[in-house]
Amino acid sequence: MRLNLILYILLIFFAMATVSSYHQYRNNFSRLDIEKKTTSELRDEKTKLEVEESDKSGNQRIQTIASEKLRMYTPNKKEIKVIR
Repeated sequence: MRLNLILYILLIFFAMATVSSYHQYRNNFSRLDIEKKTTSELRDEKTKLEVEESDKSGNQRIQTIASEKLRMYTPNKKEIKVIR
């Protein structure tokens, strides 16, 4: 009788441990899925920012900003002075 009680308690204990283990597994899997989605979104944003950076650092854009906003121009030969 006492052995049956001990075995019954062990059975309940291991059943609870098994349920807890599955629950923890499902929680971790859910978190992993969320992190994978976040990683994917961050990769997409990084790609978008890299494209935007390459557009903003293009030679034509720099030339336009230099000439229009900063009023820079290519000097002619009379304006060039060589210092030695």
